[in-house]
Amino acid sequence: MFSSGHFLQSLWRKIVKMVKLMDKLLDKNILVVGGSSGIGYGAAQILLDQGAIVTIVSSSEGKVQSAIKRLSGKAKGAIGDVRDEAAFTRLLKSLGPFDHVIFSGVDKIIRGNIADADLENAKYLFGVKFWGAVVVGKAAAKYDIIKPGGSLTLTSGAAALRPGKGAAIGGALNGGVVSLTQGLASDLAHKGIRVNTVVPGLVKTELWDKQGQTKEQQKQTFDSVSSGLPVGFVASPDDIAEAYLYAVRADYACGSLIVIDGGSVM
Repeated sequence: MFSSGHFLQSLWRKIVKMVKLMDKLLDKNILVVGGSSGIGYGAAQILLDQGAIVTIVSSSEGKVQSAIKRLSGKAKGAIGDVRDEAAFTRLLKSLGPFDHVIFSGVDKIIRGNIADADLENAKYLFGVKFWGAVVVGKAAAKYDIIKPGGSLTLTSGAAALRPGKGAAIGGALNGGVVSLTQGLASDLAHKGIRVNTVVPGLVKTELWDKQGQTKEQQKQTFDSVSSGLPVGFVASPDDIAEAYLYAVRADYACGSLIVIDGGSVM
């Protein structure tokens, strides 16, 4: 039977462990590429709430300034276009080194009948989401932009796992990011950098406005999907942000796909 002294020591150890876990990201330097809106913005917010020092990057100065205001001015901001490898790499080197980097850059959702697909537009989007992730991974391998013991978290999408009708191109784009994950995890292992990818399902973000759907049409889409999900609702960026928090904090997660889709692949 434990004495009161043993009980108090055990309780104290648990409290110390909890405090250390809560402070794990305190003052950590974290970059969120694509952090001015949508999922990236949600990730930036949850990391700030954990006491991290967050820098958001977007190709739009207006979006960066607006996001910083909404984040109560607690985040830093920078302008950069991942399609310009040389300039973006210089930006990463000037801002780093970082403890963690999150890449959630995406400009639009690729959806619709492949027979009617605008392939030039699709190539542009590949240049942002897929090649942008490659640019960041290459920079992390070549330069010391991420500290040893840090992490790089990419962003894919559920279409990578189950494309379905109308998602052949989008599924291929996201599937490329999935394949990139384990390759980069191997390439960056010698630098002590973990690489993981968050795979969200349907999310309510500003990207849906670019699909040409009205708010009422979007609501109908989300309501229809919600009824078929085990969780009963479509995610907001705040819901998805929990997956990025896990990826950053989980020291044993490497080469992992963190699927957060409300149970849609069940």
